[in-house]
Amino acid sequence: MNKCPVCGYSGLYEPAYSSTGKPSFEICASCGTEFGYDDAKNGAETLREKWIAKGMTWHFSHRGPPPNWNPARQLKELNSEAVASRAESPQIL
Repeated sequence: MNKCPVCGYSGLYEPAYSSTGKPSFEICASCGTEFGYDDAKNGAETLREKWIAKGMTWHFSHRGPPPNWNPARQLKELNSEAVASRAESPQIL
């Protein structure tokens, strides 16, 4: 499974973007972001802030969240990965 760059949910069927930058147009079941549509006007951080402000609720009403779904934990893991990625990137002075 693939991770949502907005909320950190690891249940996407495809990567949000291909290696060439093409969006999947998949809708994240957790936050509701449709890659290639919702994020065309707003970046991941703006969409994340909106999802958090709405209470981090599960988006898909026709399919409930997986057992032990924890939106706070998935956000924490997403933030940890972002920090680690920045630490591994070379600094330009």
